Amino acid sequence: MANGPEVWMPHWVGQIPQLEVVAIPDTEKDEFIHHLFEHMRQAFDHGYSSQTRMDLGFGRVDEWKLNTSDGRELPRLWVVNRTEGLMLALAGQGKQRQEDIAVWREGIEAAIARIGARGEEHWIAILSQKQPDPYMLNGQRLGESASIGDLSFTSLTDGIAEDAQIHASGLGVSSGQFFHWPIEVRGATSCYTWCRDGELTALARLRRISALLSLAWDSPWLVREGPRDASASFFGMSSPLQGHSWRPIVDERIRESSRPIVVPNWIADAERAMSQIPRSANALLMHQEGLILRRDHPSMALVCFTASVEALAQINKNPEKCSECSMVLSSRKRFDDAINGVLDEGQAAHLMKAYPQRSRTVHQGRLHGTEMQIGGFGRMSLFVPDEELLFTAGTVQAAQEASKRLLLNAFGV
Repeated sequence: MANGPEVWMPHWVGQIPQLEVVAIPDTEKDEFIHHLFEHMRQAFDHGYSSQTRMDLGFGRVDEWKLNTSDGRELPRLWVVNRTEGLMLALAGQGKQRQEDIAVWREGIEAAIARIGARGEEHWIAILSQKQPDPYMLNGQRLGESASIGDLSFTSLTDGIAEDAQIHASGLGVSSGQFFHWPIEVRGATSCYTWCRDGELTALARLRRISALLSLAWDSPWLVREGPRDASASFFGMSSPLQGHSWRPIVDERIRESSRPIVVPNWIADAERAMSQIPRSANALLMHQEGLILRRDHPSMALVCFTASVEALAQINKNPEKCSECSMVLSSRKRFDDAINGVLDEGQAAHLMKAYPQRSRTVHQGRLHGTEMQIGGFGRMSLFVPDEELLFTAGTVQAAQEASKRLLLNAFGV
């Protein structure tokens, strides 16, 4: 039987004096590792490789090997995660050499000194509109470019045609086209490195920005591409418009049929409010989920909008919790109180009846809307009410409106 790959085993393991444990909080440990090996690359032209191993004395060890340009084997760095920081040790074969240990000491001390250093990374991203319902074929278009804080927004093209599902009487589900006008967003992110830090931070911010625009424009807008360096190519192409399903609009009349929109000037205020009240950010993202789901999954959209209302209803309150499981109690009452504050009496009464429908979806798997008609109008009987259409067009719409008004209140709009 063939032997497996040879396992590297050290002849000695020792710690660096005064650097046995580096007191770093969990939130800065990845940054420390980044700065350490960035210094090794810049100062010594050393790359690295890593693996995880188990040691009888240390337990789980992350092992880092320097790949030297001359092929010389240096001691390997062992990193053990501890609550109080990172425990560091060197493991090597052959004779211990002080000059090799000094290389690691220099890198570790340089990395510690660099923690907290940040640079500005400028990026570009593309937002695009998702078809909000099967009957809307022409989308929204940003009229004038806008700058809000460090963000800029510009309409990108004369319009894009994209395949979309439509429902036609007598034909069932058909393939049509949805016409929309993507938006280019430019911004900057403070980070210690773009990969694994700046990119994720920018993505999270873009998700919140797209949710704020979706809230303002009552339609789902999503991150289509990016964020990335504006000058970088993408799979060998420099154009920011990717994806084979996008085609330019050739009909001049369709090109002029867009629905005008403007970037709301309260976006920066809303971002500050979300940083101060994280629950409002949770509610905003849930509202956007509802907008995304509403076209094809209205029952789940209602769950999203009611969850947004419930989250907002708990702000600045101390809700009663179950002593056994810590779940918040009296959610239905807070929901009713919240919608009474933003909807008129008729709308509120109508939406209160929807809470049991939301509960039947969550707890019994029930669908109440036009899911079975795949977005169609149903029978359109003169004699029998179309409960599914009434749910989708009435109940879900009322829940969306209540969630929107509460969110705007939370953002001071």
